[in-house]
Amino acid sequence: MRHELKRAALGLLFAATLATGCAHGGPGAATAASQPDTFEARRKLAGELMARGDWQPAFAYVDQLHRERPADAGVLVLRGTIYREQNLLDEAEADLRDAARLAPQVASARAALGILFDLQRKPEKAEEQLRLAVKVDPDNAGYLNNLGFSLFLHGKTKEAITFYEKAARLAPGTRRTRTNLGFACAAQGDWHRAAREFALGGTPVEAKVNLGFAYEQHGDLSNAYDLYVEATRMDPQSKRARSNLVHVAELLGRPAPAMPGDAAPSAAVRDDGTPVAPTEGQP
Repeated sequence: MRHELKRAALGLLFAATLATGCAHGGPGAATAASQPDTFEARRKLAGELMARGDWQPAFAYVDQLHRERPADAGVLVLRGTIYREQNLLDEAEADLRDAARLAPQVASARAALGILFDLQRKPEKAEEQLRLAVKVDPDNAGYLNNLGFSLFLHGKTKEAITFYEKAARLAPGTRRTRTNLGFACAAQGDWHRAAREFALGGTPVEAKVNLGFAYEQHGDLSNAYDLYVEATRMDPQSKRARSNLVHVAELLGRPAPAMPGDAAPSAAVRDDGTPVAPTEGQP
């Protein structure tokens, strides 16, 4: 995803933005009024950097945008999200609460607050904010997925499926939603549908591993073992499949089968003894 050509383009835009900023108050200040407003371009660039996980340069942009327009709720949501992703939860909450106060009908502020409250283990507050986000923007598949994830996280699986299904109808190709729906269906005992959703949510290897993990969570280690074996044979380089297989084999008292390319008998590689969990969840 991080093509060198795109990096060069971003670097050029960053340099141009700095040059524009330096013009204000300097020798060229008299012509500053004729310069195009780069605020929205910088906001967009910050969003792209955030999507790539480049938090430090994204924060530099967003913090400057906030200094220019401190009452811009959208900028506060961006900065609050960066704080949240860096585990600065108090700072994140302050920004996101300000955003929701300044613009109560901005769905992104509600959604970001909901995710934050889940991280803070405040399920009632999380659900309240995520429902508000869906109410404001009912056709946003991401917000529907987030609400479904929160409900599933707190044991409301049947209701979670309803919101996952709505999200899947609006964005049928979104892998995250399909995978989340697969785990919710598995939790309800609908293994056939769970397998279908996992297949729609990832590669064949990922689908096998996710289904195996769902069986493992359900306590069916035998089915989990068989699925991990299939996944590892399909892709011997899959660390997640192999690690889960070794873990379940140990629980069952079986040796993990040898795979092509093995240099020696397999051994668990984890420090904590737990399987590799799925990474799907809220965006």
